[in-house]
Amino acid sequence: MNLIRSLTLCLSLSLPHVSQAQAPQLSEIIEAQMRPGWRTDQGTHIAALHLRLADDWITYWRHPGESGLVSQFDWSGSRNLAQARIHWPEPRLYIKAGARSIGYSDELVLPIELTPIRSEEPIELDGAMMLGVCNDICIPVDLALRVSVSGAGRHDHVIATALDSRPGNARAAGLRSVACEVSPDRRGLVLSASLDMPRMGAEEFVLVEMAGTQMPARVLGTQRDGDAILGHTLFQTRGAGIDRSAVRVSVISENGTVVHQGCSLN
Repeated sequence: MNLIRSLTLCLSLSLPHVSQAQAPQLSEIIEAQMRPGWRTDQGTHIAALHLRLADDWITYWRHPGESGLVSQFDWSGSRNLAQARIHWPEPRLYIKAGARSIGYSDELVLPIELTPIRSEEPIELDGAMMLGVCNDICIPVDLALRVSVSGAGRHDHVIATALDSRPGNARAAGLRSVACEVSPDRRGLVLSASLDMPRMGAEEFVLVEMAGTQMPARVLGTQRDGDAILGHTLFQTRGAGIDRSAVRVSVISENGTVVHQGCSLN
């Protein structure tokens, strides 16, 4: 099944101009297919989008890092679908054009957990995804995500492997303490997270988020001093408080990603 629907060129301002004639063909960069998967004991269905990328091209995690494109999903064309939940596999940190990006190279299997409205009827997934692929240029790609699932389906070890490779727990990586600080800024609030944990790689990136919030945010720099690593995010809002239990801190390196929820180890 060919899921690639359209292609638009979009060049980053930090990259040299590339003419339409110089742009690579989409078929040379990315291949996509849906894997239909199986029904779980909870009554949901696990399917997956399977992407293969050309050498030196990357695509992005749920957060792209310092540069890149945020993936967007639209499930509105689907039938008998109450919810589609994305299970992102563990990403890696890449240095592209001097910026640190979070994502995947070579291959990405992206599990999608589908919850039906009526459990006895098939789910007709008719969705769309906009994702970015980058090398020396960044290209937004529109994918049509279409699959019909019913019955028990068939267990797929490729999808199962992707589910098992989600980001690890920061405590298992040696996290000894975490503390958060909120400081006012003329543009809003800066939320900082300080973690005491061993170095994960030669390059590291700390992503500080508020789970479930739609507040506009911009990730600031990461600093490492011995076993202490510090990350900051600017939330461009005024008057809103910070729910420390909703703070999610991810540390991403070229060797993998770990996540911690909250501003303490409790």
